[in-house]
Amino acid sequence: MRPIPLRLAALATGLALGTFGLSTPAHAAAVAIPLTWQVGGHTATPQEVSDFWTLENLRFANAAGHQPAAVSQGHDDALSSPTPKTGLSGRTVGKIFSLKSTNAPEITDHLLRTTCSGNVVNSANKSVVLSAGHCVKTEVPNPNSGSGQPATLQEFILNGVFIPGFDGSTLDAKAAANPNGQVDSAIAPYGMWVITKVWVTDTWNTAPYFAFGQDMSALTVVKPGGPLPIQDVTGGQQVAFDQPRAAVTTAIGYPQDNTRFWYHPFRNGVVPNPPDPTIALADHGVPAGDRRENDGKVMLQAVGTSRQGNWPYLDPRMAAALGAGASGGPWFQQYDPATGAGVQTGVSSKNESPAGGIAAWSEGPDLVATYFESQEKQAYDAAAATP
Repeated sequence: MRPIPLRLAALATGLALGTFGLSTPAHAAAVAIPLTWQVGGHTATPQEVSDFWTLENLRFANAAGHQPAAVSQGHDDALSSPTPKTGLSGRTVGKIFSLKSTNAPEITDHLLRTTCSGNVVNSANKSVVLSAGHCVKTEVPNPNSGSGQPATLQEFILNGVFIPGFDGSTLDAKAAANPNGQVDSAIAPYGMWVITKVWVTDTWNTAPYFAFGQDMSALTVVKPGGPLPIQDVTGGQQVAFDQPRAAVTTAIGYPQDNTRFWYHPFRNGVVPNPPDPTIALADHGVPAGDRRENDGKVMLQAVGTSRQGNWPYLDPRMAAALGAGASGGPWFQQYDPATGAGVQTGVSSKNESPAGGIAAWSEGPDLVATYFESQEKQAYDAAAATP
């Protein structure tokens, strides 16, 4: 069995088990998360990080969670549709690939190659990408703790890259032909950018398990050997804080994980042929015409009117067929589909049932954002002030 379903199941159970009796933590300034991956006894340089992300490592990370192997289907509806690459969002939104350390017992080498989504925003240093806090750090109660199992399940980013405008349509074939090769302009039309600094909100640093929200990270990136900052290459989106939670919204990202995807056929009563005991079946009642799957290779968007969430935090949510992998992708208000420009007011955080609340944490059908307010501004300001 692949490790991701186990980790996700533990996450959901751990949240339900771990939130009773908690009080909202006080918060201070944004917190820097160190990038500690070592090469030859020293902290890896940006070039060494870039070299690590070969075609095969990118393919492996992108394939994680495909159970079974998926092909993104072209549903052109409000729940999900391909994002046109002709506008600004086709350049600023991209895919994050990260190497993480983990103490999950089933991961024998304690390393994970994972993906998220992110977006370039305007900043003084022209180098800031916004994403989700859980894309760089999680620590959740382990429902199986004891008997040699750790009390918490942890994941921490060691290194990462951001590929704006990522197009994975040729990735698998190119990785098979040249696994140690590097990306070309078809996969990375605006280059591959190395993550150099990471900040999270103080609440996420203290409680990195969704219970109190504030699931946001701010990253700085650099292209080894490149003379320009990323904003000069891709452009940047506007970012705003303390905006209305209920608004017409466009959410964009690269969903890929089908193991807990509300709209997947195997989560709606369709038995795989041949049967696969590693696939958890369910029936969410999604009509056959609305079922779909994702492969992480295509930038997708959802459009709708978000609504304010319930206690214990009021983050906005809306119906969307964007599952795991879209985490960290931008939520835009005032989005113009003709130009691809908007105002980013949040990042995708999790999927949840319409009831809301921690006990209802589930695989959908709602997409929930981390709403940008004071703590998110602190993280953004810290990243933007980096030389």
